[in-house]
Amino acid sequence: MKLSTTFQKITWLVLFLAITIVTYGQKFTGLTATASSGTATAAVDGNQGTRWESEHGVDPQWIIADLGELKTVGALKIYWEGANAKDYSISFSANGTDFTGELFYTGKAAGARTDVVDNLNVNCRYIKINGTARNLTYGYSIWAFEIYPPVVPVLTSLTLTPATSSVVLGNSQQLTVGGLDQIGNVIALTNTTSWSVDGTGASVDANGLFSSTAKGLFTVTATNSDLTKTATVDVLPSNANLSIGSTATASSGVAGAAIDNNGGTRWESAASDPQWIMVDLGAKKYISDIVITWEAANSKDYIIEVSDNATDWTNLVTKTAMAAGARTDRMYDLNVEAQYVRLTGTARNLTYGHSIWEFKIFGTNTLSTVARYPQASDLVSVYPNPVRENLNLSAKVKEATLLSLDGKELIKMNNISTFNVSTIKAGLYILRLENQDGNIQSQKINIQ
Repeated sequence: MKLSTTFQKITWLVLFLAITIVTYGQKFTGLTATASSGTATAAVDGNQGTRWESEHGVDPQWIIADLGELKTVGALKIYWEGANAKDYSISFSANGTDFTGELFYTGKAAGARTDVVDNLNVNCRYIKINGTARNLTYGYSIWAFEIYPPVVPVLTSLTLTPATSSVVLGNSQQLTVGGLDQIGNVIALTNTTSWSVDGTGASVDANGLFSSTAKGLFTVTATNSDLTKTATVDVLPSNANLSIGSTATASSGVAGAAIDNNGGTRWESAASDPQWIMVDLGAKKYISDIVITWEAANSKDYIIEVSDNATDWTNLVTKTAMAAGARTDRMYDLNVEAQYVRLTGTARNLTYGHSIWEFKIFGTNTLSTVARYPQASDLVSVYPNPVRENLNLSAKVKEATLLSLDGKELIKMNNISTFNVSTIKAGLYILRLENQDGNIQSQKINIQ
């Protein structure tokens, strides 16, 4: 009999440990739910892509989660959609009829948010959320309603702030790491954090202070107790953003929205190709870098040209097969001098137009002593334009290259004064000329 009793104790201990290993720190699963309106089960199905939404414009509205049996509840997490409760209460019941222990919350913030209620230690089967005032005119909407047992806080994840930041080259950025428990509450870190950063020229010290001797986008990683968290730091050029205060024109759309230093406004062209946007810096200036923040409706292929007179253009950058989706294109150390910068999009990733949040041109008002482009008197004249067969050049050039608008080389000839284009189909092209002194000029050619 004693042996049997001992065996039973061991069996219950093993069972308890097994249950503890499975449920320790984990939310209760297998919940069901009812509500005053809407599909209540969508809030407890374990899928944060589905949601319970109550009837619109009606107060109060409620949802009740059923644990299936009496359980001890330690914490709740409510993932609200933008249509959330400004005022609501939470109460508990053993039988689904008599609710007690009501907790009241008022003046809660608008917008998507997560509410955490912990340190409950309540024995119940049913938990009711009762919304009494809404932040929006719609109903009450919950992505997920999670219920947890009482647990000892355990470090479960890290925070790293700021998650995204930008600094000017030569400056530093302080990053701060923190810990969260399984409910999402702050928990102190007891171990030392190790830091690392990708890329060349960047470093981060033992206290999370980031610095870099190079421009670019860097990823900083903090590691503590085998957990990791990353943040990105955008190191911007040290020169000023010349686009601010400049003027912009475009083939279509509101060009000025791309240079207003406001990341919430954008230039969007007509939904056709090609489309262009041109920035007039007001005078010839030194251009060191260009950074373009695209909306999802971006250019797959594009070129950037510069000019002193908005007539004769030099091809500066050619981009092809660029990624779809919102992105930032960074072009560093261009080191050119010009008054006008023109971007021409020749192919789109979506069916909409070419769309830019911010077109930043970095540089200075100080010019170098060495001329980068030929003066007007040194330019080679090209005629006729439009042309059907032979382009005549007013002087022999060292190299002549015919390019498509997306920058693809079609014909290259050396030491010529006549350029035959009879084999090229009709359309707009770019003719790039390099004279005997190494000066470069470009202009659009209309082949008929």
